[in-house]
Formats: sequence, C-alpha cells, structure tokens
Amino acid sequence: MEWRTRWRITIRWDRAENSPAGVTVIERVVDSPAELRHLVGRARADPHVVAFPFRQVRELVGDEPDRCGAGHLHAGGSATRPARGWWPCGCGGHLVIRCRCGDVRVAPAIDSDCDACPR
Repeated sequence: MEWRTRWRITIRWDRAENSPAGVTVIERVVDSPAELRHLVGRARADPHVVAFPFRQVRELVGDEPDRCGAGHLHAGGSATRPARGWWPCGCGGHLVIRCRCGDVRVAPAIDSDCDACPR
C-alpha cells in the first residue's frame, strides 16, 4: 500500500443534451497534472460547460498485507483475525494491523518525514 496524489474534477454542463455523455455532471479522477490540464482545457473550450472545479486528493493504492510476519492469514476465524487501527500522520495516515500472535504491520511503511501518532 502507498499514498498517491490524484486529482478529482467535476465537470458540469448547462443541459444534458450538450454533454458528450448525455448527463449534466461527470466526475473523473486523474493520476497526473497532464491529464488534469487536458480535461481543464477541454472544459474551458466547451461553451456549454458551466463549471469544472477540481481538487487534489491522496488515495491509498495497493493491497493490504494479507499475512503477518509469522505467516498467519489476516482473514479467518477469531484465532487469526487481527485488530485494525489507524495512525493519523501528515502523509495521510497509516493502517495498523495487529495479529493475535503479537506481530504488528503498518501500511504504508512509516517514512523519515512521517509524524505518525499512535493512539
């Protein structure tokens, strides 16, 4: 798992029949400034677009760890089901998974610029 920066844009048209999709609102998430710039350029060029607000978002991508360090699956009965928690952090936060055997996994890994706050 890791944090990735993405951009969420909402494009609004004056009427559904003026939209390429036949609706008045389309929401898109893009992965790069170039993709965002392309969508904003197209929205500015369309006289029927009435608004196109966008914002930067951070999203966790990738799979959660599915095993603890000792090899226990993190899914199953009460003997292996882990406790899950969340540590707030300037990077966006960290998922904490505590196996019943005592192993603790933190995803994404805490980096040198993190200020994770265990609770």
